[in-house]
Amino acid sequence: MSRSIRVLLLVAVAGLFALSGIATQASARTYEPSFAAVSTDKGPVFREGCLIYTKRATSPPCRYGEVGSSRKVTVLGDSHALQWTPPLINLARERGWELTMLLHANCTAALVNIDPYCNRWRHNALKRIRREKPTLVFVASNTAPNTFVMKNGRRLGRAASEPLFRQGMYETLLKLRKYGAQVTVMRDLPMSKAFLPSVCVSENVDQPGRCTFPARRPLSQAYDFAAAKRLKAVQIIDPLPKVCPGGKCRAVHGNVLKYRDRGHISATYARLLTNWLNGQLQNPFKA
Repeated sequence: MSRSIRVLLLVAVAGLFALSGIATQASARTYEPSFAAVSTDKGPVFREGCLIYTKRATSPPCRYGEVGSSRKVTVLGDSHALQWTPPLINLARERGWELTMLLHANCTAALVNIDPYCNRWRHNALKRIRREKPTLVFVASNTAPNTFVMKNGRRLGRAASEPLFRQGMYETLLKLRKYGAQVTVMRDLPMSKAFLPSVCVSENVDQPGRCTFPARRPLSQAYDFAAAKRLKAVQIIDPLPKVCPGGKCRAVHGNVLKYRDRGHISATYARLLTNWLNGQLQNPFKA
């Protein structure tokens, strides 16, 4: 075999290896947001400081949509309400709403004793709602096992906290109705207990189905639903069939990472739910 033929063969073999490498790289799926960015994918409301923390007891103005509109809607709750703000902002723009954010981290909308700062913020938030008189209030709060109520100076367990949560949320919803607002309660979603969904997907890039977790949401930890059921005029939206169809919470939707941590959906995924939410959320401004 001549030297020139051997050279051509070597080049051809090297080319095959290169193509093989390219094919291997192309088979690896990519996701949005990236694995590095997903944990902070919380949307503009978070970036602009509308989810307050620690000792702050008063929310900033935080208005979105058609600011100045007479069609006033308020979002009340904790980070589990924050996660729904990307599609809510989209709807506010479409429907001509002025959307106000009253959000405090780790502070349920229910009238219960959490800590002095949370209690004071909630009191101020309800006063502001009474003063500003929104036509609709959208309420969402964390109901997971990591929530608790303080009583007589001690932290109650989740089971002991549940009846207080139920009564406290009922009192909040009743106040909102007495203030003249229509009320929508967005039920809480299950948390992933065994793994962090985005990390699991990063370890199973081409097999994200391995990162599916069961949609366990016991009624014994559903104070939002139990309280809202007591008031017939309160709308209840349950996102579980949409987010976790068939009782299975998948970690991805196409190439979108659905969860930014164990208990919150990502802002990127939440925006994909705009049309779904448009079909669910009441519109009290319709003729």
